[in-house]
Amino acid sequence: MNNSPKVLPALYGGIIIAVVSSVPFLNWINCCCCAGVMLGGFLSVFFYKNNLPPTVSLTSADAIQLGALAGLFGAIIGTGIHALFFSLIGNVSGQTISDFLEGLGSGMPSRELSDLEEGLSKISRMAPVAILWTFLSSLFIDPLFGLLGALIGHGVFRKKGPPDYSMPLPPPIVPPSQ
Repeated sequence: MNNSPKVLPALYGGIIIAVVSSVPFLNWINCCCCAGVMLGGFLSVFFYKNNLPPTVSLTSADAIQLGALAGLFGAIIGTGIHALFFSLIGNVSGQTISDFLEGLGSGMPSRELSDLEEGLSKISRMAPVAILWTFLSSLFIDPLFGLLGALIGHGVFRKKGPPDYSMPLPPPIVPPSQ
C-alpha cells in the first residue's frame, strides 16, 4: 500500500460522482448500473496514478481505498447539491406557482386550484425527509459502486509486464507404489 496522498484524487472522483448523480437529467447516466458513480471511482484511480512516481506501482488496496473514499465524498457533496436543487425548486413551486395559479383562477375551478396548492405544500413539507433519504441511500450505494469503478480502474491502469515465473514448480506427484 502506497503512502501517496489519496484524499485529493478521491475528492475529484467524489465531485464527479456528486455532479453526475445530482444534476437533473444528467443523473439518468446512473440508470445504467450506476455508471456515473463507477466513473467517479475509475477517475479517482486515474488521478491518483498520474501523481505516482514511475517506480511505484498501483495496488488493489490503493484502488479500494480510493473508490470507497470517492464514494463517501460523492454521497456528502451530492446530498448538498440535491438539497440545493430541492430548495430552488421548492421556492419556485411555493409562492410563485401559487400566484400564477391564482392569476389563472378564472379558468380553473376552485377545487382543483386548492388541490394543487395543497399538493405543493405537501411537497415542501417532505423536503427534509427526501434529503435524508437521499443521503442515507447515497452513503450506501456511492462507496460500493465507486469501489467497483476503482477496481476496474486498477485493472486498466496498473503496470503490466511479463508474468512472474520465478516461483519454483511444485514437485511432481508420484503415484504410490503397489
